[in-house]
Amino acid sequence: MNLMLIGGGQLVAPSHQFINRHVVQLTKHAPHIVFLPTASRDELLYQQQFRDTYEAIGAIVSIVTLFDDEQSMETQRRLIENADILYVGGGNYPLLVQTFAVKGMDVLLEQAIKRGTWYVGVSAGAIYAMEYGIRTSEDGTDYYLDTGQGWLSGCLCPHLNQEKRATRFQEHLSQMNHAIGLPDDTAYILSGTDYYRLGEGHALYGCYIK
Repeated sequence: MNLMLIGGGQLVAPSHQFINRHVVQLTKHAPHIVFLPTASRDELLYQQQFRDTYEAIGAIVSIVTLFDDEQSMETQRRLIENADILYVGGGNYPLLVQTFAVKGMDVLLEQAIKRGTWYVGVSAGAIYAMEYGIRTSEDGTDYYLDTGQGWLSGCLCPHLNQEKRATRFQEHLSQMNHAIGLPDDTAYILSGTDYYRLGEGHALYGCYIK
């Protein structure tokens, strides 16, 4: 299993560029990255920023959009099957989960993960890979424990630099044997049985593959 889970941060910010470069370096050749901006409801600005950012550092970029009828399911399936890296963006976590399930992306992504395709998730996209995660409430005023796909056991808290979110994470730690806290501009990378951390300010309480 190959996973890179990113705590958050602004894609185009100077502080985030070492994260972007590391994504491209996950493969030994110029990677074909398939971006799924689903959690942002396929925001056009997010799509353009992603394409501009990653093409500028040598990646081939395709985008799977799920909120319009311009792409057929066959096209989306082919893009995912031919991807070196699947990058799932941040945004509304419940929207991400519901849309992936309705569109069949949950099955396609899991099949790709089992084939060894790299999965990169940021914020909501990072929670999606985990057994549990700390997400924003629907009204945006609090943070809740929610379930993910369980590719990696334990709980992940993105944006650990946000005080209230970090507090909710601490409240759930007693129930968890394995947990990862990631502030913005930090990442946890797992390849096979090897893992490492990128950036500063991690809170790593142990994690293992189910």
